[in-house]
Amino acid sequence: MFISNLTDYINANAPMSNIPALLGLYHDNPLGLHPIAIPILLFVLAVAMRIIYRFIYRKEHRGLYPLLYTLWWVSVAATYYYCFSGDLPLFEDVDLHRKEISVGWFCQRQVVGVGWSIVGVLLLTFTVYNMFNILLHVIAHQSDRMGLSEKHWREWNWIIATMLLGASAAGIADDTAPIAGIWIMIAYHLVVLLMVLIKLVIDTVRTHLFWRCLLSALCFLVVFEAITMLTIECIEGYIYLFIPIVGLFISADAHYRKR
Repeated sequence: MFISNLTDYINANAPMSNIPALLGLYHDNPLGLHPIAIPILLFVLAVAMRIIYRFIYRKEHRGLYPLLYTLWWVSVAATYYYCFSGDLPLFEDVDLHRKEISVGWFCQRQVVGVGWSIVGVLLLTFTVYNMFNILLHVIAHQSDRMGLSEKHWREWNWIIATMLLGASAAGIADDTAPIAGIWIMIAYHLVVLLMVLIKLVIDTVRTHLFWRCLLSALCFLVVFEAITMLTIECIEGYIYLFIPIVGLFISADAHYRKR
């Protein structure tokens, strides 16, 4: 019954290219921010986090961790606020013959033109790439504090790779077979959730620190959703660039430094 109802809902509303559209949850922008304000803020935060990360890694300025964590969570909160905003620019959906809210409107040639769309997808790719790097670095830092080895930390890479593969498949399918794209989106989210639960159990057995492992898992899922929403927009902005874009994201890495 649930699958049947979900299928009817998807058929009635598809194509839905991102999580906010899938959930149908939007807010009316209570802060009254211009649509381009948060994307610019996210880019500035990405640059700032990149600089701080370099200071931490190259010059061992561990006192900068609180600032890095603060900027990271600000960027995550800003991403959720932006992606679920109901007054973002619209674009014409040729499949539905109606206009839809576009999270990645600044990557859409139909909205901002070819030149600005290229700039938009490049800056968004840089922003998401750095969010990936910081996510890996934060996980490495937390894994070290819980006494996990670098080998255990790198297990998170399998989960991130699954997310990238799923987001890529969903983004491509949305351009050619929207219904399939939505089912792919749902499927890889369930797979990632299962993988995180397995990782939580394994790390708890290793460390006997259930609450810290649970907190790390929840933080990962919250950030994972923020990053995947932006990743889909990177891929959909220029569908033929999905291979180098995903390749760039997969190359994202952090350095595991013991205390």
